[in-house]
Amino acid sequence: MTEITSPTFGLILSGASGRQFVLNTSGAITGADAADHVSSQAAGDITVTDDTSPATIEILADAISTSGGLTVNQVLCSYAGGAQTQCDGSPLVATSSASASLKIGVDVTTSQVHNGGDSATVSMDINVTYQ
Repeated sequence: MTEITSPTFGLILSGASGRQFVLNTSGAITGADAADHVSSQAAGDITVTDDTSPATIEILADAISTSGGLTVNQVLCSYAGGAQTQCDGSPLVATSSASASLKIGVDVTTSQVHNGGDSATVSMDINVTYQ
């Protein structure tokens, strides 16, 4: 696996706790408070290479951690252009290809008031298991 980009929400306006932002696997921001998003978002992008394809693979996000007042509602994955699917808790199951893009998105809710200049992050491990 080769990481091309990490998921990032970019610049979001200052605001109250309890706001929801969804960075989907196409890189768009949706969710109840998407109007507070300003710019520079990007979905995560990982190139997954498989020399033994086709094989059944499971993709799972775990070891999820946050800082700066965020709560992760779900992690979203899209493998090889497939549908966006939740991939934390239970894995996304797919048939591998020789080289495919794995897109990563995140649905978060703010758990504190954010002011100008504040920083918040989400990190996670992405596990790909070949069956």
